[in-house]
Amino acid sequence: MGEGKRGKPGSELERLQIFAELATEYFRMVELFTPDGEQVAVGSLEAERRHWVELFRAALLRKFIVPEEHVSLKLVVRALRLCNYSADSRIAQGAAEAAGMFTNGMIRDREALMAEIALADHDLFEDVLYGRLLHGDADRFRRSGWAGDYDRLSSVAAGRFEAERALRKALGVVSYGLANELLRPPELDSVPPEAVPPEAVPPPAQE
Repeated sequence: MGEGKRGKPGSELERLQIFAELATEYFRMVELFTPDGEQVAVGSLEAERRHWVELFRAALLRKFIVPEEHVSLKLVVRALRLCNYSADSRIAQGAAEAAGMFTNGMIRDREALMAEIALADHDLFEDVLYGRLLHGDADRFRRSGWAGDYDRLSSVAAGRFEAERALRKALGVVSYGLANELLRPPELDSVPPEAVPPEAVPPPAQE
């Protein structure tokens, strides 16, 4: 599935500018709501609060890991390469490192869970996101009954949070490029096909 047209950035540079602001806000949210590390009793109010914070964190992370989202890591890596007009080595290397950290397993959580839990094909975290948090999709809502299993849900979410390493790396590279005016919108007629090698960009998730 390709990038949707609605709300699409006006240029690849604008994509990077939007990404930098949203990723900065995301990590600030994570910092503000990170638990203090103390153990809490199962079934306590604090345990329930932490559960919901974790869900909201995963929901906010979604826009960076679903390939067709305008600020997904896949499209941000592509934009970095296209906007790196001076072929700055730090930007080129950073984009490659971010792409290497980001894998399909972070988009679809099933692989991380299979070692511990036998799941049916439809038991995906997306059922919780679309059926309960982001939308009220009836089909996904009916399939998300397992959302009450906090341990299982936390295991799925943990696989998603691994993508934060790639996100932080990409944010650092984009911020460096913007601060030093090393990024500019590519001119469509001047971008060679080899500017974005397909093998260097994480593949889209399989439906």
